[in-house]
Order: sequence, then structure tokens, then C-alpha cells
Amino acid sequence: MTDSNLVAFATEKRIIFDGSPSQVVNAATFVKGLLALVVIVGAYIYALGQWPVPLIVPTIAVAIVVFSVGLSYLQTAFTEIIIDSERITLRRGILNKRVTSLELFRIQDLTSIHPWWQRMFNVGAIVVMTSDSNNPTWVLPGIKNAEEMRSALNQAAIALRDRKGIREVNMGRI
Repeated sequence: MTDSNLVAFATEKRIIFDGSPSQVVNAATFVKGLLALVVIVGAYIYALGQWPVPLIVPTIAVAIVVFSVGLSYLQTAFTEIIIDSERITLRRGILNKRVTSLELFRIQDLTSIHPWWQRMFNVGAIVVMTSDSNNPTWVLPGIKNAEEMRSALNQAAIALRDRKGIREVNMGRI
């Protein structure tokens, strides 16, 4: 490999992760919504035996539950996480989009969190502590193989700091 090819290879962006969080993060919301629907139907059937209850009452309750569960689903579906060899880009929003980026050299610490219901699906969250004063903590939810992703992200951050000659200095911290 010639020197020019080596420089091009070193500066080439490599995609580490590109996708949406897993819907497993909404499991609790889905279960609560299902239980709420069962309670609404049960209460309506019981109330029909006691009083004349118009159908609009449980219909409104069901619509509220379905809307809230659907909103959680859509918020996750319309979230895109892109991690490349230089930055993390997070795109969120259903109607209005918000795009934020974090340069990997700003990463100070990475933690992967694996709640028990997500562990069954090999999914977890990555918590990124940064030196960015505007966004000191980033949470990347619903990442498959979160432990491996945390390790790859850590290696990419170290490689970028080495390549750019950046050393971490924490001013004002003890």
C-alpha cells in the first residue's frame, strides 16, 4: 500500500452502526397498553350490566391508549442513529426533525446498560459521557449487541484521537 493510499484509507469514513433503535425498548409501553385495553373492555362489559353506557366512552378510552402506544412506536421508528469513524449522528422526529452530532474525540466514557427484558433480545442502551458542554450525556437506546457496539465505539474514539493528535484534558474536574 502506497503512502497516498494509506492516508486515504486512514481518513476514509467507516460506518460502525446505521439504523433505528429496536422496538424492544417499547416493550413496557406495549404491555401497559395491552393491559389498559383489557381493563377498558372489562370495565365496559361490567358497566353494561349495571347502566346504559354509550359506546363512545370506551371508544375514546381505547383511542387514547392506541394513540399513546402508537406514538411511542413512531418515535422509535423515526429515530435514526448513525455511528461512523468520526462522529455519532442522531436524527429524531416524526413531523419536525432534529439532527445532532457528536465528534467521537469528545467521548470521555461509555457505558452499556442491559435491562432484563432487553437482554433476552440481545438489546441494550449505550450511555455516552462527553466533553460537550451542550450535550454532556447521550443515550443511544435499543442498540443490538450493545456491549460489542460500546467496545467498537470506544476503539473508534481512541483511534480518532490518536489520528488527530488530540489529548484529553478535563479542566475544572477533580
